[in-house]
Amino acid sequence: MSGIAGLVGYGGSALAAVPVCEAMLTSLKKRGSNEHGTFMSQEICLLHVRTSVHNAGRGPLRAVMGQRAYVLVYDGELYNKDELIKELRTLGYRFNENSDAEVVLQGYMAWGEPCLERFWGMYAFAIWDGEHLFMARDRLGLKPFYYSVGKFGFAFASDINTLLSHPSIQPIVDTEGVAELLLLGPGRTPGNAVFRDIQELKPAHWASYSQVNGLKTDKYWQLKARPHRDSFEETVANIRTIIIDSISRQSTVPQNARLGCFLSGGLDSSIIATLSNCKETFSVNYYGNDKHFNPTDTQPDDDSSFIKTMVSSLRTNHQNILLGSDELADALIPAMQARGLPGMADVDAALLLFCQYVKESVPIALSGDGADEIFGGYPWYQNKERLYAETFPWAQSIDYRSRFLSPHIKLDTEAFVNSRYKNTIAQADTLYDDEPIEKRIRQMYHLNLYWFLQTLNTRSEAMGTAAGLTVRSPFLDHRLVEYLYNVPWVHKNYKDREKGLLREALNGKLPQSILWRKKSPFPKTHNPAYMNRVSDMLKGVLQNKSAPIFAMVHKEALQNLLKDESHQSWYGQLMGVPQTIAYFLQVNAWMETNNVRLLL
Repeated sequence: MSGIAGLVGYGGSALAAVPVCEAMLTSLKKRGSNEHGTFMSQEICLLHVRTSVHNAGRGPLRAVMGQRAYVLVYDGELYNKDELIKELRTLGYRFNENSDAEVVLQGYMAWGEPCLERFWGMYAFAIWDGEHLFMARDRLGLKPFYYSVGKFGFAFASDINTLLSHPSIQPIVDTEGVAELLLLGPGRTPGNAVFRDIQELKPAHWASYSQVNGLKTDKYWQLKARPHRDSFEETVANIRTIIIDSISRQSTVPQNARLGCFLSGGLDSSIIATLSNCKETFSVNYYGNDKHFNPTDTQPDDDSSFIKTMVSSLRTNHQNILLGSDELADALIPAMQARGLPGMADVDAALLLFCQYVKESVPIALSGDGADEIFGGYPWYQNKERLYAETFPWAQSIDYRSRFLSPHIKLDTEAFVNSRYKNTIAQADTLYDDEPIEKRIRQMYHLNLYWFLQTLNTRSEAMGTAAGLTVRSPFLDHRLVEYLYNVPWVHKNYKDREKGLLREALNGKLPQSILWRKKSPFPKTHNPAYMNRVSDMLKGVLQNKSAPIFAMVHKEALQNLLKDESHQSWYGQLMGVPQTIAYFLQVNAWMETNNVRLLL
């Protein structure tokens, strides 16, 4: 676990830039306080922090080739490092520590920008060559990279808060930023970071910056539609092979470290725990859920009995972590600060607390995130009305969200959301002879990969990092993502079951009750004590006439939210009324903490 940041072009006065770099480094240390390093010249300042458990490498890392010197700051993990080291050695490169960072730096020196095609893993990095800064982010956006360009030059960082510690980067939110929060949040338009002057480097993109040529960005990887020639049996075998290899690569841990696995008793986490031979497993639940859990179509059963089945089958050392309503509510603001923006409310808070408990036992944990997006596990893949709805399937009610916009904010809400939706599906590559269902599934794949998954990626990375825990997601191997993009829906939906293909690929590896268990999402609290607590917290905000949230959110709509007895969803399956209340609590605290200024 690590973090990176940097400045380019601070007027040529390194002395004047020192306090700015120090402020950014102080903020960045939240991502890794064990070790830190700084590189500074007349043109650039590069910052790096990390925990000592990983072999990602120290930073900033320097190397020389010919007359040119290179400096790298790197955050992430490579899962094909050994193969790359062998290849680079044949080209004459030598390694001192065999770290991931060393491989990335020498890979760039050997191959330039095409090195990105060879890297497997989750990463964000920046390399200075004395004239320009080259930056890149992994294909699926598993590691964050934010930046800002202004009169001061160019600044980048692993998190938004570090950029905001720069005195020239102001916490200004314009009308578009408000729309991101209230019409799309906690999702975001790819590349948008809500603040007017901050952007996010998109997944699978590289960027180059110099004071002479400015900023240039480009995509180095995208999903391509191709005919699927494999039989169903061959498809099953290929899926199984990739999954086994990905889990094997990501199960490697440093010497004397132990590997943990999140285990819900669902299909995805059970596959990970089984194939990784993980002996430390962890689950999360809530005080009162044993009394108050109510089955629904999207959450049909409690996890407990399924977890017991898997623990008995694998004989793991298992910890069931119970969270209380007050504990969960108290973690809403720390979770928002970890993300840098309002997020998935108590779903974020629960993961933050969970990761903190897990970190007490292990430094690295495997998660089943990503399987639903690429295998078609969500309800909107199965329900035809939601599948063909011309909007984001996890947040269909634009009218509901629009009620919360303050009346003085003039915005065509439907046009704003529709433009984002249509732009995404237009990017989905298709074949000229695709059947209508195949074309729509490809579009849905894109929507899930570049919207819903990014929200979950940010949640997992931010909460894990804040807790000091590295979270890996073996299903998000780009080889698997590429292959599944072209697998016909009839294969993915084998036996008319969500993730039927995945179930068949792992047939014989799991107990049958787990293999064919209906999908159940990340557990949330059903205890009415939580609803009471967040309602009281929102009432406190409503009584504060100077609460910053009223500059963008309609006060009457918040009052009505407290009386809402519907099952209206704000975002996906997990954000009902209690979570919507919690989301607005995060919005208010985010505005207050960051001294957000609205420019409408």
